[in-house]
Amino acid sequence: MIGRLSLPTSKRNFNRYRIAPLPSRIAALASGGLDSSVMVAELARSYRQVFPVYIRSGLAWERAELRTLRKFLLEVTNSRIQPLTVLSVPMDDLAGGHWSVTGRGVPGYRAPISSNYLLGRNLSLLTKAALFCAFNRVGELAIAPLESNPFPDTRPEFFAALSRAVQLGVGLKLDIRSPYAGLTKADVVRRSRGLPLCLTLSCAQPVGLRHCGKCTKCAERIAGFRAAGIADPTVYVRRAGVRM
Repeated sequence: MIGRLSLPTSKRNFNRYRIAPLPSRIAALASGGLDSSVMVAELARSYRQVFPVYIRSGLAWERAELRTLRKFLLEVTNSRIQPLTVLSVPMDDLAGGHWSVTGRGVPGYRAPISSNYLLGRNLSLLTKAALFCAFNRVGELAIAPLESNPFPDTRPEFFAALSRAVQLGVGLKLDIRSPYAGLTKADVVRRSRGLPLCLTLSCAQPVGLRHCGKCTKCAERIAGFRAAGIADPTVYVRRAGVRM
């Protein structure tokens, strides 16, 4: 018995699966770090609704990040910033022995920024955040890599390809934005005046909510404040200026 012939994929009508985003809505991947926290606050100046999204992956510093992010959002009172959404994309089943999960062998103060690369990090985070956007009819998604991030998943080509995949796969035309791609850490510090940067966390091995002061992420943060010529409000276990 011959079954029914199906139309080639290219000729099927997928219009019924299209998701129409609501106007002036944007989601933002918020890690609790300096860059993404400033980005969330800045987006609220241009959009009626900003949806901060934190995604747990099983990394060693996430508990401290999330606590810090909640404090920052409470301090930055803006009705345009929506309640924080916390999602999960566990990666510890794949990278259980990696320093980002174990907290052992964290790249040191003088290590290159490239040592912070986590395989598939932006792919996994943006995929989950894109599904959040589809469920909530949000047509834009922001992420905050800087010009110093040399990773393959921070390239415009990657963001464009992922946007296209989202449109093909779930019917949402999603604009993935990286507004800080051409900025340095010092640039972000300079444009953050009035924001509680003491309630941001950029550290791979925090002690409670304090920065360790000896990892690559702390080094980048310290250098950013110095280059910006702005006093650093961060509490470090080992103070900036002490030989690391």
